[in-house]
Amino acid sequence: MKEIIIIGTLHHEFTPKAELEEIIKGINPDKVLVELSPEELLRPREDSIRDEMFFAHDWAVENGKQVDVFDIENHTLKDGFTGREVGLIQLGSEMGELLKVHSWKEQNSENAWKTPEYTKVNDLIMEKYFNSEKLEERNQTMLQNIKDKVIEGKNLVIAGTAHLTFFKEQLPNAILPLRK
Repeated sequence: MKEIIIIGTLHHEFTPKAELEEIIKGINPDKVLVELSPEELLRPREDSIRDEMFFAHDWAVENGKQVDVFDIENHTLKDGFTGREVGLIQLGSEMGELLKVHSWKEQNSENAWKTPEYTKVNDLIMEKYFNSEKLEERNQTMLQNIKDKVIEGKNLVIAGTAHLTFFKEQLPNAILPLRK
């Protein structure tokens, strides 16, 4: 049987590695799939915001687990944006402050994302800076990559918490142990 367990994390060093390791060990997966792209594995890690994904990848290698990546290189911003715009950075910081009231584990819950303050900032960022078609294409490709890469046994998918609702809808038999 192909069992899929999904854990959501926060990028930008908001996921304590010791806590993530404890959860991974408790699950004891046969395979770990992390939200990184193959190209990202080749770049210097200090250039990435996904330190916890590299940690999980390394944990799997060090513990003799199968490991794979499922993200793609897909620029999801609207044309003309780089991600370095002052307005986007400011809104991202504001969003980070709003999310700090919940731990990374609590953010596995849909409720953590549904506050009016968070929704307002997120909607503004999405409307102004992101291309919804490219975001959907990325989600669909990540989903297909996960489906293609799971093995018989226990598969642990580690993804940013923002992807959890989509993955749960598309993988209804998946287990989200931190989602309440």
